[in-house]
Amino acid sequence: MNPLLSAEMLKLVRQPGILFWGFLAVPLAALLVKLVIAGFIYLRMGRQSGDVDVFLSAAKSLSLSGNSLAHLLFALGIATVFFLEYRYSTWRLLVPRHPRMQLFAAKLLVCLAWLAFALLLAAVGDIVLTMLFGVLQGQALDISASSLIAMVAAFGIAFLELAVLASLAALLVVAFRSMIAAVIPAFLLAIGSTLLQVYLGADADRLPLPGYAAQDLRDWLLAGGTPVAAMIGAAVLFGWFCVLTGLGLAVFSRQQLASE
Repeated sequence: MNPLLSAEMLKLVRQPGILFWGFLAVPLAALLVKLVIAGFIYLRMGRQSGDVDVFLSAAKSLSLSGNSLAHLLFALGIATVFFLEYRYSTWRLLVPRHPRMQLFAAKLLVCLAWLAFALLLAAVGDIVLTMLFGVLQGQALDISASSLIAMVAAFGIAFLELAVLASLAALLVVAFRSMIAAVIPAFLLAIGSTLLQVYLGADADRLPLPGYAAQDLRDWLLAGGTPVAAMIGAAVLFGWFCVLTGLGLAVFSRQQLASE
């Protein structure tokens, strides 16, 4: 399994365009937006009083995992990782040498590793910017254990939400042998969830969709939401991930790849 993971990681690293736009563009764009907004506030208002919670700010920044545009770019990166073997017809070289479960798992784990790195980059970058502008504005930096725990929990929620996206994109690429067939539905699921919430209001929250489940968890963590809704949300996300991953593996295990 380790050689497969190393090989998949090397393939992705050697494609900097896919690596950047598919996994790193989202956190870097989020940091750029924060830099512009914080810089504008500093230039207009100068020094300010009060404390700034460093870890809590980073925890809130991790909500980027629920952004529709972020889903589009992340789905593009994930789909590309799985689609490359179909595009270059290299599955026929890999399947005889390795179990299909390991081949599928290696690609999925590499995607999850880079998604985790993207979230880590967003959190660390937010911490640095918050501390920088806090010092420039003369604010006290509040660093507490409770906020650190909240940040770690927010990281876990964001990672689980993106893990569902990864399993969905992997399933669609394997099922349709097409990158577009994976990217567009993943994006439509994210933006469709938002539109449903706009038109249906609170009634939409009852639908077992990943976006709503992750938002319930974030509300419980950061906005005083109910623990029951959070537990249901966690169960929904885990259920989506397990079902989608299982379906992707099942389809891949029975796929004819002799000429792929």
